[in-house]
Amino acid sequence: MRRANGLGSSPQVIALCTLRIDGKAREVRLRDQVVAVTSKEFELLYTLAANPETVVSRKELMAKIWGDNWAQTSRTIDTHVSSLRAKLGSPTWIVTVRGVGYRIGLAYTKVPEPVGPAPGTPTKSS
Repeated sequence: MRRANGLGSSPQVIALCTLRIDGKAREVRLRDQVVAVTSKEFELLYTLAANPETVVSRKELMAKIWGDNWAQTSRTIDTHVSSLRAKLGSPTWIVTVRGVGYRIGLAYTKVPEPVGPAPGTPTKSS
């Protein structure tokens, strides 16, 4: 998995399991299929994916993505998160941390460790 800071670094490709987010091309792919997202949805997903083990507060997301033009009580993030979850086909991609903010689902940030030798690997004979 490649990571970016998401809060001001140069765009990169972030790969999480079957999700690929290309910061330069501003393209989201899931299982090698392009997922059509709005500009704000892209920025929201990229920011969360760039900080995979961090809960990003609603306030941070609003400031980064919407700038100074937002209301404290705005539910716009909830709407965008809901839309992204639907487009990605699962609510588990983006996790709500009640009273704090959002993060990428941790199940998608870890690559499973191999259990044994790779298929076709020669074994020692006794």
